[in-house]
Amino acid sequence: MQNQISKQSETDTLCHSNVSEKEQDKCLIACPIFRQELEAMLEELGLAPRISYMHYTIHNSPTIMAEQLQTSIDKVSATGADVRFLVGKHCKGKRDISEVVEDCGGKIPQARNCIDMLIGNEMARDLQKDRTSLMTPAWIRMINQSIRDGQWSVTDARLNLGWYNKILILDTGVEPLNDEQIMEFYDLTQVEIEILPVDLTHFKGLLQDLLQ
Repeated sequence: MQNQISKQSETDTLCHSNVSEKEQDKCLIACPIFRQELEAMLEELGLAPRISYMHYTIHNSPTIMAEQLQTSIDKVSATGADVRFLVGKHCKGKRDISEVVEDCGGKIPQARNCIDMLIGNEMARDLQKDRTSLMTPAWIRMINQSIRDGQWSVTDARLNLGWYNKILILDTGVEPLNDEQIMEFYDLTQVEIEILPVDLTHFKGLLQDLLQ
């Protein structure tokens, strides 16, 4: 099954929601890697910001990251909504993400990357010991989609991931991988894979703070 990450294009970055205008006073510019968890948590919290999803290829190019950020900011600015970012502060754009956020008067979580946003900096640092790479099911699907789209090759995947002793997949329970998908990713990377169930308590609190 293809994840929604694979189906997005640049034209999908327009903010959208089916709720009233009053409820859309904030617009969240989001990395697509969070899509399933984000929408599940927003429903649970009863929050309905406009959401501007960037394209997954932001992870492949600082230039694309910069372009997608600016396109989203321009569209949000046209609506008059307050800008919020669900993007890691250490994600690579042509400019420092913090500068981009400051220039548009936005707000961003104090987290290095998407993994830190999901489980917290302390837990992420602890789990990454002994050359362990942390991923979510969406990351696995994104890597597979990058290969299908010609953004990456099998060789690229093995060179980038082969350094690790283990890949730890953080299963949030929102959209888990099946056994076949896990085995296919092992065949691709040739790196040991383990699954760790995690809850979204930290992510939930982060969203509440970001959107207040």
